[in-house]
Amino acid sequence: IYVTIGTGIGVGAVINGEILQGISHPEMGHIFVRRHEKDHFAGCCPYHKDCLEGLASGPAIEKRWGKKAVLLENNKEVWEIEGYYIAQALMTYILILSPEKIILGGGVMKQKQLITIIYEYLKRLNNGYMSFSQLEENISDYIVTPELEGLSAIKGAFYLSKNNLYGNTELLSNLG
Repeated sequence: IYVTIGTGIGVGAVINGEILQGISHPEMGHIFVRRHEKDHFAGCCPYHKDCLEGLASGPAIEKRWGKKAVLLENNKEVWEIEGYYIAQALMTYILILSPEKIILGGGVMKQKQLITIIYEYLKRLNNGYMSFSQLEENISDYIVTPELEGLSAIKGAFYLSKNNLYGNTELLSNLG
């Protein structure tokens, strides 16, 4: 699964090579999480207030703390609360979807200290229940951040364009 945490929280899942799609696109960013004991922020989701997106998105961080996330890099409490919410979401996704890999991207995940906090909370939440090595010894290979460092959109567009151009003979014939 790919989780993007930024202006909102979006999650995409690929199962057997196909993107998960039901009667609508999955709204995994709007799941409900337990509130952190030190967090008294009401939440900012216009529909649910304190769902994951309402508590852990970039706008939630800014509204809770009065500053953009990038200006809160050295505030450990910000990232402890953020990691707590994200780890809960990941535990839910792991229990329901059993993904082979989880990629965490988006602007909020540019805070390098956040991933290790997520690992620690996730290990506590799991509490030995799911006993596969990805959650125990190899968590940093199982839950990763994107490797393309901000270039994924442009590289993805080029990849799709190339496949459309060379994989579509009708398009090629129209190009002469």
